[in-house]
Amino acid sequence: MRNLTKIFFKLNFWILLLIAAQVAAIIFLCLYIPAFMPLAFALFLVWLLAAASATLLFARDGTPEIKCVWFVVIASVPVAGALVYLISSAKPKPHAILKVKDCVTDGISAAAHASCGTCRASYSRAAYFTNGAEFWNSAIPAIKGAKSRVYVEFYIFGSGHLFNSVFDALKQAKDNGAEIKLIFDGLGSAFKFSKRDLKKLKSIAEVKIFHKLTPIPHAKLNLRDHRKIIAIDGKIAYTGGINLADEYINLRSPFGYWKDSGVAVYGEAAKIFEGMFLSMWLGTYEMPAPAFESGEKACLPYYDSPHYRAFCEDAMVNAICAAEKRVHIFTPYFCVSEKTAAALAFTARRGVEIKVIIPHNPDKKYAFAVTKAFAYKMKVYGIEFYEYTPGFMHAKGVICDDKVFLGSYNFDFRSTRFNYECGVAFEGGVCAEVERDFQNCLALSSELKEGKPSRAKRFARFLLRFFAPLV
Repeated sequence: MRNLTKIFFKLNFWILLLIAAQVAAIIFLCLYIPAFMPLAFALFLVWLLAAASATLLFARDGTPEIKCVWFVVIASVPVAGALVYLISSAKPKPHAILKVKDCVTDGISAAAHASCGTCRASYSRAAYFTNGAEFWNSAIPAIKGAKSRVYVEFYIFGSGHLFNSVFDALKQAKDNGAEIKLIFDGLGSAFKFSKRDLKKLKSIAEVKIFHKLTPIPHAKLNLRDHRKIIAIDGKIAYTGGINLADEYINLRSPFGYWKDSGVAVYGEAAKIFEGMFLSMWLGTYEMPAPAFESGEKACLPYYDSPHYRAFCEDAMVNAICAAEKRVHIFTPYFCVSEKTAAALAFTARRGVEIKVIIPHNPDKKYAFAVTKAFAYKMKVYGIEFYEYTPGFMHAKGVICDDKVFLGSYNFDFRSTRFNYECGVAFEGGVCAEVERDFQNCLALSSELKEGKPSRAKRFARFLLRFFAPLV
């Protein structure tokens, strides 16, 4: 029953419903409209609506892949397609906009500052976590020791053992005098988080739900807060792919072993993650550049906020194109734009080793089918794909020689177009640890192989790739 209810809130459900309504309307037009309106005039109105919608589509900013899919939808079912497009593409007001002032920038740091307002920052140390248990075994004691403030932002809050442990830690921080603020996504946490636990949280913290669910589809519902941030006292920040639910620490195993990853940054760079949280909390936020401690290493925190701040895809494409030895990718979903696909293909043709680890056991069958459709397309360029056989690969990371990108981003359209995301880039530092983790996962994975696909399968994969930008 819960799954049926969840379907009701998905945009795809409303697309199918509107298409069915249009089919019924066409039947009505053919049978009854000649009695009070010339059929040709009615068809002219339908054509005019489709033409106006298509013109608006191409006049707006956006990627070619998304525009092509919407054009086909509008042309195929003019009334329903135009209505769904107008509902889902209304541009929201700028939100979660961070500006770090007085940055000293150059190179990729200058690009980050121009694209999303952040800049390079120093850190005293960084800790990489190879699974959810390691992540939370570090984060929970750190939360308990907070003295000033704890800011927590996750896509999924799930009731269970982990939530109870985190709640106890937050309560301890509250008793220490720390300010507690929490954000979670309305869709990501839907039907996973009890009202009783929400009431408990509100007793010790200020809580905001990002885009609460509503049965009426609108553009905001397609935009999701997929960030994972724990910022503590402006001194420690955690991010990665791990959410706050029991499956992320393998207390529940619906898809086999849940492989994930995360990172903690200690020092001045943690203040930028705190700024990211506050920009989501307040809508916009300005902060001074963190002090750059001499002798410390530097990292680059960054984020994306649709449709006004985008950095990650361009930064990774730049790093992929500059790679000379290796590009290694962990991702639960592989669904890339033509820009990213071209960068990967050209880099592979230069002789650079490109390996991608995807899940063996999917959490979403449709997303897994899309992943395989893109993977088989990219294999012809010499890119190697592997399935993580112990279970579900949810880790997120891109290694390009001695650079690594970590954070909440999946390697797909949704993360680079429709989600609020965050991440951090390192040069050297933890890169060796991430590469070691990648090699350990590779040893547990099997290469993605198949014989010559049938025409029907090739056509099905074409459709999956074509409509993927809207999923």
